Amino acid sequence: MGIVSTYAANVRAAIRTSLTDRVNFFLNAFGMVLNDIFFLALWYMFFAGFRRVGGWGLHDVALLLGLVMTIVAVSGVFFGGYRDMAAVILRGELDALLTQPKPVLARLLARESIATAWGDLVMGIWMLATFADLAWRDVPFVLLGLACGTTVYVASAVVYASLAFGFAGARSFARDLTDFMLLFSSYPGSVYSGATRIVAYTLLPAGFVVLAPVSFLRAPSVATLAVLLASAAGYAALALAAFHLGLRRYRRGLVAAA
Repeated sequence: MGIVSTYAANVRAAIRTSLTDRVNFFLNAFGMVLNDIFFLALWYMFFAGFRRVGGWGLHDVALLLGLVMTIVAVSGVFFGGYRDMAAVILRGELDALLTQPKPVLARLLARESIATAWGDLVMGIWMLATFADLAWRDVPFVLLGLACGTTVYVASAVVYASLAFGFAGARSFARDLTDFMLLFSSYPGSVYSGATRIVAYTLLPAGFVVLAPVSFLRAPSVATLAVLLASAAGYAALALAAFHLGLRRYRRGLVAAA
């Protein structure tokens, strides 16, 4: 069985597990829908008073939020293991995976599917379809933007989780960094300048998770496409390097258990 088919089988198992308690599943998903509606209502009221902010209008922010919600949703449903990866490393749960032939990182990412992500998926698609001022001809570009944004988001989360190979306090720190990245991704790019802009394009790469896809969709060009593809490839390579360097330490017994 190939890597892709093995990964798909693991994801299907994770989704079935998340559906085991269906009441809890639907409550989590519905709770996220309510959370997203409340968040959108705040932005709607904001633009009712201020028509534009730094060149961004309601349709632009709707595009940004729709992309963010869908990226988080796809990450949670199909790569949900990223969320608690640092804790898994610190609990020593990699030992069992190291005895199996398939790639450790892929098995870690596929081991969980997050129920709340389905709520984000519903709201993200609805935002993109209704408020983002997109046409059918934009669908291939949207899918490309989502693929690249998801890659940067999951890759960054893997880099943060790989800190657990270095120090035992990384569990909450890794999740905090992922949450900060998501927070940075939820605001128009015009609010970032100076040091915050540098952070948004490096440590907490909101710029590459969602701002680069927004720029590509609003003004498709060779330059914006190159930024999109290069950022996805760069962060994916960084994640693979960080994880496998850490895994080498783990194999040598240099990682302290939590």
